Amino acid sequence: MEKLLKFGLVGVVNTLISIGCYILFVKLGMHYIVANIISYLIGLVNSYYWNKRWVFKNKENHLSVFVKFVIVNLVVLSFNTLCLFLFVHKWGFNQYLSQLVATALGMGINFILNKKWTFESKLSDRKQTS
Repeated sequence: MEKLLKFGLVGVVNTLISIGCYILFVKLGMHYIVANIISYLIGLVNSYYWNKRWVFKNKENHLSVFVKFVIVNLVVLSFNTLCLFLFVHKWGFNQYLSQLVATALGMGINFILNKKWTFESKLSDRKQTS
């Protein structure tokens, strides 16, 4: 439960960073899909650092964990962007509200994949059960 709460806190901060960047980029005239991708990638960097060091306390090879993290986030970004496109382009919803909803939907997928695959570590598990 502690990991989920920490993940949620990191997620809130990342969401604020991503949404803040998204709004700024759209206000500056950037297309909403491009703004979504760039702002998501900015949040991804912050998310990786805090999830690896604080939430999951993973000590494994930095590069292999990072590659897994990027793969998970590309999956979630694809899902997020598809939702955003459908909400705005197909169904005519507000692009800011749509980005919030798409982000919320992707967070559950992100937590499960990161917990079960990216940051899953036999070393981390042994430390917690000792």
